[in-house]
Amino acid sequence: MIRKIRSKLRRVLPEQKGQALIPVLILLLLGSLSLPPLLSYMQTSLKSGRLYEKKTDELYAADSGIEDVLWWINNDSLESLLTEPAYSPYDFDTTWSYGLSEQINKKDTTVSIENIWIPKDVPALTKEEGETIIDSGKLVVTGNSPEVSTYQIQITFYPEAGEEDDLRIETIGIWLPLGFTYVPGSSSLEDDAFADYYSVPEVESHCGGQAIIWNFMSVPFTSFPGAGSVGSPKITEITLEYTAAEENTSPSAVSWTTTSGVSDVPLSWDAETKVFRVVSVAGGTEIEVYFVKYGLRKLGSALEGDYRAIGNSLMIDINGDSNGIRDLLLADSTTAVTDIPDDADVVAAYLYWSGWLDCDVGVIYQNSCSNFGDWDNPANDWGIRNWGGGGKSFVGHHISEAPDWHRYLALKDGVVDDLSSYEEGMVRIQWQQYEWGDLEDFDALLFQFSGDGGVTWGSMNTAFAGNIGSSPQVFSYIIPNDFLTDSFKMRFYLQGFGGGDEYCYIDNFSITFAEYAPDTSIVFEIDGNRVYFDGDGQPAQGTQALIAGGSQVLPNFDSDGDPNGFSYACFRDVTALVRTFSAKAPDPATNYPGNGSYTVGGVDGDTGNDWSYAGWSLLIVYSSVETEGHQLYLYDDFIYAHNASNIDFDGDGEAGGNITGFIVPEPIGGEEVDGNAAKMTIFVGEGDYVWWGDSLYFNGVPLSNGQNPWNNVWNSRSYGMSEDGVDIDTFEIKWSDGLLEPGDTSAQLELPTGVDSWNLVYIILSLRSETVTGGTTHYVIRSSS
Repeated sequence: MIRKIRSKLRRVLPEQKGQALIPVLILLLLGSLSLPPLLSYMQTSLKSGRLYEKKTDELYAADSGIEDVLWWINNDSLESLLTEPAYSPYDFDTTWSYGLSEQINKKDTTVSIENIWIPKDVPALTKEEGETIIDSGKLVVTGNSPEVSTYQIQITFYPEAGEEDDLRIETIGIWLPLGFTYVPGSSSLEDDAFADYYSVPEVESHCGGQAIIWNFMSVPFTSFPGAGSVGSPKITEITLEYTAAEENTSPSAVSWTTTSGVSDVPLSWDAETKVFRVVSVAGGTEIEVYFVKYGLRKLGSALEGDYRAIGNSLMIDINGDSNGIRDLLLADSTTAVTDIPDDADVVAAYLYWSGWLDCDVGVIYQNSCSNFGDWDNPANDWGIRNWGGGGKSFVGHHISEAPDWHRYLALKDGVVDDLSSYEEGMVRIQWQQYEWGDLEDFDALLFQFSGDGGVTWGSMNTAFAGNIGSSPQVFSYIIPNDFLTDSFKMRFYLQGFGGGDEYCYIDNFSITFAEYAPDTSIVFEIDGNRVYFDGDGQPAQGTQALIAGGSQVLPNFDSDGDPNGFSYACFRDVTALVRTFSAKAPDPATNYPGNGSYTVGGVDGDTGNDWSYAGWSLLIVYSSVETEGHQLYLYDDFIYAHNASNIDFDGDGEAGGNITGFIVPEPIGGEEVDGNAAKMTIFVGEGDYVWWGDSLYFNGVPLSNGQNPWNNVWNSRSYGMSEDGVDIDTFEIKWSDGLLEPGDTSAQLELPTGVDSWNLVYIILSLRSETVTGGTTHYVIRSSS
């Protein structure tokens, strides 16, 4: 057969003479050169494939370590995870390590974590120093983004007796993480070049982001905007603008301040914003990540948990008169909380008490606003309105094209007696004000003081802005200590009011003095045991009183604008007391959820007046893996709501308040049927059952519950209270109500009132929201091979 094939080939192919030998030899030579590298490449590819598979397994294993520690961070459980040595959020020297309990892709994974000290050019504190400063709550720094591209730093100082003017500011700083950039010249500290606090910041790269630092020459804290007001605490707010690499995002920033003058608070920082460095290693692969985690603050982050609000009245009406005047002050009252999940941990606990006290008020100066005898009225923007029947008032309206100085109305020299003998906080200026027309937010009545007869003037203050209605409202303001001189003057300034129907009215102007002394010492009991803080600020049991951490005062006035005593509200952070003395969860658990019986007593209040009331409330914020994520907001500025008004509780110059900074998730597990999308509790003093017209609107819809009808919500009746007399009212917003939808990021809250007048102590609002860390600022993967 082979021979046949050969024969056929010979017939097909012509006879060959060796011409192909040379090309064949060349091909053999080239093959001999290329074949060994090719075979080597095939072997290397096989090895690389195995190495790639190995590195991928290591990468997934290391990433699992990151996911694991993120869970512990999100659930505020690092203390349970890291025990050798015991974890502390104030320890910036220790690196903690642990291994995953199971292998991932047959790889052992080791995770290390450390706290990062952010304040630039400020030596890190020891754990003990940090705990002392933060736990004392004496100097508190917080921050938030009230709106996109704006960041607000708030510094709050709770001075002890005699320290009110001692605190000096040396530096204020903020760290913006990667992706955010400070806008030069945008800070409120650069608004007034003549202010003591004026400073242009230094901007430097720091920790992957930017550090913005304002330096001062020991400027008194009371010189900063808002911090010079009388009373405690003393608060200043600083704003700045930033740009974001990703649109509509806000920074996980950290703010701080260094100080002098008060030895136990040389510095403070936003301790509720924590920065962690995490390294996860599996085999030869290492992942390094920086996380930021928020804690609760006024605009806090979402957490797996919620709050409980309880309280009770301490003054009741036993005579049953038609005006509902309260005439019996109780020694104490008790309320229990029993429904916090057993697995919960107390995040924060805040105690508030409030009441009304009578006091003697002296008149320093009074003016009926019926003529300009005591006033410099240089132009026609101000006039006298005759209401008939002898009633008159000042009326302001800006004449078109008139120069700016026409807008002023100032007291003449010498019409007010020497104020230099009065102590700080004793002297108030007040008047009745109202408006007419469809005003815009820019239309405002402003005022300012002078202590040298008008040679220099203090900053402008806002009496009102926008629509406040045509019913007279009493405005009151403490004259700062800097202006209590023998040459006191004040003046009004008409901003806007240029529309054809826009008018501002002022009536019954006066300057008074009184000593407003709130009751800052009370009895506080947990499960029948009296508790307090000892001289070192540590939780203790005994007969001593609990002392307020801060207080606020509101002078009250009758319908004619005459002084009528004052209302007060006091506050104390009792987190450590609740964590220490409330009932522990059932064994074998070691956590303290906050359930227990709480008693408050010894709160001063005067009876028998239309304004008489006294009461208390305790807020407990807790974290729990059993509870879905919530975003919490707490507003506790003490605000008087005059009848026929709608208070601006968030201080943005507009009625009501716009809540932002949350993301409503999709309802889960049947929530959409009967679950809550949000709830809120509001503590109000001196609401009355007999007076109607006060309401609470959420996104334009009035809220109510079984005790509080929509048009008389502040009726001094609340669930869970053994006595009436104050409102601690909780309202639920169901998913089925349609007031919140998945993806919503804002909500509008309004508190208009009709006939009734009352005092707002706090609002706490809980919205369902996603729970996330503040964000990953750096993510680095390294390989050792």
